[in-house]
Amino acid sequence: MKTTFIAAALALAIATGAALAQARGPNGGMVGGPADHQVELVVAPAEISVYLLHDGKVSTVEGSAVRAVVQDSGRTINVALAASGPNRLVGRLEAPLASGARVVISGRDNHNHSISARFVVP
Repeated sequence: MKTTFIAAALALAIATGAALAQARGPNGGMVGGPADHQVELVVAPAEISVYLLHDGKVSTVEGSAVRAVVQDSGRTINVALAASGPNRLVGRLEAPLASGARVVISGRDNHNHSISARFVVP
Protein backbone atom coordinates (compact mmCIF):
# COMPACT_ATOMS: atom_id res chain seq x y z
CA MET A 1 0.00 0.00 0.00
CA LYS A 2 2.76 2.44 1.00
CA THR A 3 4.79 1.61 -2.13
CA THR A 4 1.74 2.18 -4.35
CA PHE A 5 1.11 5.56 -2.71
CA ILE A 6 4.75 6.63 -3.19
CA ALA A 7 4.71 5.47 -6.82
CA ALA A 8 1.47 7.37 -7.48
CA ALA A 9 2.83 10.54 -5.84
CA LEU A 10 6.04 10.30 -7.89
CA ALA A 11 4.08 9.81 -11.13
CA LEU A 12 1.92 12.83 -10.30
CA ALA A 13 4.99 14.96 -9.57
CA ILE A 14 6.61 13.97 -12.87
CA ALA A 15 3.40 14.62 -14.83
CA THR A 16 2.93 18.01 -13.15
CA GLY A 17 6.55 18.97 -13.83
CA ALA A 18 6.15 18.10 -17.50
CA ALA A 19 2.96 20.16 -17.70
CA LEU A 20 4.72 23.18 -16.17
CA ALA A 21 7.73 22.96 -18.49
CA GLN A 22 8.06 26.18 -20.47
CA ALA A 23 8.15 25.96 -24.28
CA ARG A 24 11.16 27.45 -26.10
CA GLY A 25 10.75 30.04 -28.84
CA PRO A 26 12.70 30.74 -32.04
CA ASN A 27 15.14 32.98 -30.12
CA GLY A 28 15.73 30.46 -27.32
CA GLY A 29 13.45 32.17 -24.81
CA MET A 30 10.38 31.11 -22.87
CA VAL A 31 7.06 31.28 -24.73
CA GLY A 32 3.73 32.12 -23.12
CA GLY A 33 0.30 33.50 -23.87
CA PRO A 34 -2.52 32.34 -26.15
CA ALA A 35 -1.52 30.25 -29.19
CA ASP A 36 -2.30 32.88 -31.84
CA HIS A 37 -0.62 35.87 -30.07
CA GLN A 38 2.24 34.52 -27.99
CA VAL A 39 5.15 36.31 -26.35
CA GLU A 40 8.74 35.10 -26.19
CA LEU A 41 10.84 36.33 -23.26
CA VAL A 42 14.64 36.12 -23.32
CA VAL A 43 16.31 36.99 -20.01
CA ALA A 44 19.92 38.22 -19.93
CA PRO A 45 21.80 39.59 -16.89
CA ALA A 46 21.35 43.26 -17.86
CA GLU A 47 18.18 43.20 -19.98
CA ILE A 48 15.06 41.37 -21.04
CA SER A 49 14.09 40.94 -24.67
CA VAL A 50 10.51 40.45 -25.79
CA TYR A 51 9.44 39.06 -29.16
CA LEU A 52 5.82 39.02 -30.33
CA LEU A 53 4.81 35.77 -32.03
CA HIS A 54 1.80 35.49 -34.30
CA ASP A 55 0.93 31.91 -35.16
CA GLY A 56 4.43 30.86 -34.00
CA LYS A 57 6.34 33.35 -36.16
CA VAL A 58 8.19 36.45 -34.96
CA SER A 59 6.24 39.61 -35.80
CA THR A 60 7.24 43.24 -36.13
CA VAL A 61 7.02 45.34 -32.97
CA GLU A 62 6.62 48.71 -34.70
CA GLY A 63 3.48 50.42 -33.37
CA SER A 64 3.16 48.03 -30.41
CA ALA A 65 2.54 49.28 -26.87
CA VAL A 66 3.87 46.58 -24.55
CA ARG A 67 5.12 46.78 -20.97
CA ALA A 68 6.80 44.48 -18.47
CA VAL A 69 6.25 44.21 -14.72
CA VAL A 70 8.78 42.19 -12.72
CA GLN A 71 8.33 40.82 -9.21
CA ASP A 72 11.73 39.87 -7.83
CA SER A 73 12.96 39.49 -4.25
CA GLY A 74 9.86 41.15 -2.79
CA ARG A 75 10.02 44.17 -5.11
CA THR A 76 7.79 45.10 -8.04
CA ILE A 77 9.61 46.83 -10.89
CA ASN A 78 8.16 48.36 -14.05
CA VAL A 79 10.54 47.77 -16.95
CA ALA A 80 10.21 50.14 -19.90
CA LEU A 81 10.33 48.28 -23.22
CA ALA A 82 11.63 49.99 -26.34
CA ALA A 83 12.01 48.73 -29.90
CA SER A 84 15.48 47.44 -30.76
CA GLY A 85 15.22 46.55 -34.41
CA PRO A 86 12.05 45.57 -36.22
CA ASN A 87 11.25 42.42 -34.20
CA ARG A 88 12.50 42.95 -30.65
CA LEU A 89 11.54 44.99 -27.61
CA VAL A 90 14.25 45.50 -24.97
CA GLY A 91 14.10 46.58 -21.34
CA ARG A 92 17.13 47.32 -19.16
CA LEU A 93 17.43 45.65 -15.76
CA GLU A 94 19.05 47.20 -12.67
CA ALA A 95 20.33 43.78 -11.61
CA PRO A 96 20.09 40.19 -12.91
CA LEU A 97 16.77 38.48 -12.15
CA ALA A 98 16.82 35.82 -9.46
CA SER A 99 15.50 32.34 -10.06
CA GLY A 100 11.76 32.38 -9.33
CA ALA A 101 11.28 36.02 -10.36
CA ARG A 102 7.94 36.61 -12.08
CA VAL A 103 7.66 38.61 -15.29
CA VAL A 104 4.31 39.78 -16.69
CA ILE A 105 4.17 41.13 -20.24
CA SER A 106 1.03 42.98 -21.33
CA GLY A 107 -0.16 45.48 -23.90
CA ARG A 108 -1.26 45.65 -27.52
CA ASP A 109 0.47 44.72 -30.74
CA ASN A 110 0.48 46.82 -33.92
CA HIS A 111 -2.85 45.24 -34.98
CA ASN A 112 -4.43 46.31 -31.65
CA HIS A 113 -4.60 42.69 -30.44
CA SER A 114 -4.21 42.14 -26.71
CA ILE A 115 -0.85 40.72 -25.61
CA SER A 116 -0.55 38.99 -22.23
CA ALA A 117 1.88 36.42 -20.86
CA ARG A 118 3.31 35.44 -17.47
CA PHE A 119 6.69 33.85 -16.87
CA VAL A 120 8.69 32.48 -13.96
CA VAL A 121 12.45 32.82 -14.40
CA PRO A 122 14.13 29.41 -14.02
